Amino acid sequence: MAKQFPDNKAALLAEIDRDWQSINRFLDSLSIQQWLHIKNPDGWATLDHVTHLIAWEQSVIYLLRGKPRREALQVDEALYQSGDYDAINHAIMLLHKDEPLAQVKEQFQATHAELMGLINGLSDEQLRQPYVRFLPDAPSDAEGPPLINLIYVNTAEHYRDHEKWISETLGI
Repeated sequence: MAKQFPDNKAALLAEIDRDWQSINRFLDSLSIQQWLHIKNPDGWATLDHVTHLIAWEQSVIYLLRGKPRREALQVDEALYQSGDYDAINHAIMLLHKDEPLAQVKEQFQATHAELMGLINGLSDEQLRQPYVRFLPDAPSDAEGPPLINLIYVNTAEHYRDHEKWISETLGI
């Protein structure tokens, strides 16, 4: 079965809100030990998952502002263009692994609020446009997946995935 995406702004916002509330309730229930010291086989602690979520949300913010997503992710052009998401995500994890927990929690909330402000300013018509049209120097007739799909996979779907993976790592 093909992946289902929201088809309008109201549906997108509802899914984002539902999954944002869920991951926040989950994260708020965790101890410092669970945030920092219990890691999956790849070496990711909960903090690493959250800095990853922040980075990808920031990449959408950059896109919506007409800036290269790669700059928000803070990875070099060659790595980004490779499309090797495991390598990109590993680079993001290494870049942020020593950030203080309080700073990460604050940044998670601030980044989300900033992104939601931008999404709220978009129309259904804009959300249905190919996301590549938001890239710097993209032709106005560029084609590809709609912006709403890109936002969805970097928000609601992303929160669900990482909440599940963190929960599995913590055994809860």
